[in-house]
Amino acid sequence: MRLVIQVKRAARLLFPVVFLYSCLFGRCYWYNLFCVFRKMCAIVTKRSTGAVNRMGSKPVFVGLINQGATCYLNTLLQTWFMTPEVKCHIGSLKSDVPFVLELQSLYEKLESREEMFLWTNELTSSLSLNVFKQCDIEECFRNLINKLNVEVDQGHKILKLYQITMVQSMKCSGCTNLVEDDTFFLDIPLPICSDTSSENVGHLETALQAFLKEDTMESDHKCYCDHCRTKTKTKIRYYFKHLPQILTFQLKRFEVVGNWMYYQKCHDCITIPLALEFNKSQDNCSKWCLKPTMDKEYNAFNNHQSQNIGRGQPSIQAVVFQEEDPGEADRTVGHDAVRKPVAAQDQSQQNSTEETERKYELFAIWHHSGEYGSGHYYAEIKSVDDGNWYCFNDQIVEKKKKQVSQSSKTAYLIMYRKID
Repeated sequence: MRLVIQVKRAARLLFPVVFLYSCLFGRCYWYNLFCVFRKMCAIVTKRSTGAVNRMGSKPVFVGLINQGATCYLNTLLQTWFMTPEVKCHIGSLKSDVPFVLELQSLYEKLESREEMFLWTNELTSSLSLNVFKQCDIEECFRNLINKLNVEVDQGHKILKLYQITMVQSMKCSGCTNLVEDDTFFLDIPLPICSDTSSENVGHLETALQAFLKEDTMESDHKCYCDHCRTKTKTKIRYYFKHLPQILTFQLKRFEVVGNWMYYQKCHDCITIPLALEFNKSQDNCSKWCLKPTMDKEYNAFNNHQSQNIGRGQPSIQAVVFQEEDPGEADRTVGHDAVRKPVAAQDQSQQNSTEETERKYELFAIWHHSGEYGSGHYYAEIKSVDDGNWYCFNDQIVEKKKKQVSQSSKTAYLIMYRKID
């Protein structure tokens, strides 16, 4: 109680000083004053609620404080911390880049577990982030990986952990000429609603099978054939050439509505399998095929829904964070951005010719609650240490009483780890 009184007295002293300073220099420093009060309140809260455990016991995992609209960043940072391959790689980086140093410092504090929750002010400052502007978490995920890859990691190690190599196969219907090109993804965008009906996909495997199925490009969508020297009807499809350590899928919950050119969120429920399996094709040793694990009756019931599902655009966007206007209003989430491919060198050659099957287990789900243009991000992550699932919701970290739910209306990005 005495500490609270002291904070109030300090506030009365700070107010006229900041007000006079802003009048003299013609600038507004109310945000700085707000930051001071926020840190004071955090200290008072910790001491009054026992956030720093007086008994000496440490929390299992440490939370991260939301600075305003940084739930997307907190979710990403906690997932990387809970992914041993990524955490070890970031800790081993030898760099004097400010955001890398701040990231390493933050992870050291998370590892020490001296406090129940931590601030991320230094990291967001080094990234020049507007903490009151919410960003799409999938875009932040691509931005940070490419920022690490371009500015620090010349060995492309973090990129190789996530990068998926797919082959885009295009066959002309006129001359039957076949053209195959490698295409790179950090995450596979999967539609969860049909383009021509209101029926939802219902299952992750159904959406993935729809993404991999062959489509015919005709009418206004014909492709140019170098051999025919004209636009022809073309059959196009994708298949997996290289599967990474961390296999990631994005559920396309934010879509343009008709011809009105505005976005809305899809709240359809989707079933998420706890494991995925892939086998090498007997006809093509460079092709990985999804091994269906769904219940046969469920698969037959939903098979007709996958016929009209569109496919996302391939590639990866390499964008560096830039300083935002603090006065700019919060933008939307889930906006489809143009992605430019960034390839890790000779990645596809790392596949073992003797390896004929791969299995992946579910270990992280990023959720988005709310509507397009607003909402909140949080994560469910499986610990590799004890095998339990935990919910990371900013400064609150809770152990889930039961196994993660396989059906979700809020799941936005899903991660699988390869089982060695």
